[in-house]
Amino acid sequence: MHAALAGGTAVVLATVSPRGIPATALCTWVVAIGTRTIAIALDHRSSAYINISAGSPLVAFEILADDLVIAARGIATIRLPLLKSAPFPCGGVAVDIDEIRDHSVKGIRFHAPTYMFDEDKLYRRDVERAIFAELAALGSAG
Repeated sequence: MHAALAGGTAVVLATVSPRGIPATALCTWVVAIGTRTIAIALDHRSSAYINISAGSPLVAFEILADDLVIAARGIATIRLPLLKSAPFPCGGVAVDIDEIRDHSVKGIRFHAPTYMFDEDKLYRRDVERAIFAELAALGSAG
């Protein structure tokens, strides 16, 4: 799991509001910052960020990488309220993982969802690298 989360891997994050309303978000600004901790950049407008900041820190997520489908649960903490490198207001959220389950199936090869930038959006690679670096630094901040 740690190797798969070097930046750009698709993760489906599930949160719940203080009133018990579930929400999911597809996230790709995710990096591993420890053996049992990941950091995620979350848009301030997203349900995930709103739910976590409102006092609902329990989360679950699925990591979708090549030949790797992992489910995890943990506790999310907003470690950095505002990422400097993000092009819109995002917070740096650390998830301390309590449980990991391998959802891979022997004999079935999973191909991860991927994305690429159009020619006129190639500058976003540098922005994304800066976000990954800022998230990785959360490992030494917590």
